[in-house]
Amino acid sequence: MNKRIKIISAVTYIIGVLLTSSLYPQEVTAQSAISLSVSPPLFEAVIKPGKEVSQIYTISNNGGDTIITPKIVYFEAENDSGNVKLTEDPAPEWVKYDKEPFNLRFQTDKQFTVLISPPEDAEEIDHFLTLVFESTTPTDILGQNAVFYKSQIGTNILLSISKDGNLKKSAQIVDFTAPFIIDSLKPIPYTLTLSNNGNSFWKPIGKIMINGETLKLAEQNVLSGSSRKISCIEDETLKECEIKEKFLIGKYTANLEFTIDEDPKVYKKEVTTYVFPFTYSIIGLILLTLIRFRRIFNIWRKRK
Repeated sequence: MNKRIKIISAVTYIIGVLLTSSLYPQEVTAQSAISLSVSPPLFEAVIKPGKEVSQIYTISNNGGDTIITPKIVYFEAENDSGNVKLTEDPAPEWVKYDKEPFNLRFQTDKQFTVLISPPEDAEEIDHFLTLVFESTTPTDILGQNAVFYKSQIGTNILLSISKDGNLKKSAQIVDFTAPFIIDSLKPIPYTLTLSNNGNSFWKPIGKIMINGETLKLAEQNVLSGSSRKISCIEDETLKECEIKEKFLIGKYTANLEFTIDEDPKVYKKEVTTYVFPFTYSIIGLILLTLIRFRRIFNIWRKRK
């Protein structure tokens, strides 16, 4: 009987140990996950056919050892919010780089060179590319074979091919709007969408002036053949284009002025908003109505 009890106790102990070890998570060390970074995050160049330019990138791994496979593919604008999506189309043959996978160990850096040399007969158009570094060997982050983690990082390359450097840049104001009438307690929001109908990408350089207040436009790239909503910028931080004063009233005329890169042409447009204290007016009307009812009630009581 005692022997049977001892066997049952031993089995119970073993099951308990197995359950306990399975319930507690495995330790994940700093070296177990992949954490990649690359610089510079953006490369822009105007290149003459027959000439060449090179760019050196630095890719860093602050996570586990991994094998990196580089590739360069085209990207295209996904929407007017500035988002892009990668395509499966590879870069042209005159964009040269080492396509061989390489090992990148924990807390190490690697220099990676891209050589760009368009031929003499290259078409004078833009090329929007992304250099992608992808971990082709999954890293086990839990010390088990069942759970894996992959990482991918990219940096954009914007190329303009031009024989004389005289790029054909052109912009169109698709949308510059604000509410026609708005409450005094709300900020006045401005929406600006620009379209690039030239053959080269550019950035808007300008501002929105409203009754003495100035909103600076963010210098965001607008790709050729696409449109983009432009934000404003303050202290190096992107923000919505809007007036945020505590109380506004009256007529507010916003004047938009901008150029595209170094092009001397100035684009202009204006929009007007009327601001009225609707909230305060409604509150005042309710208070006056209550006061009037109270007076009527008091008169009725006296007569009664």
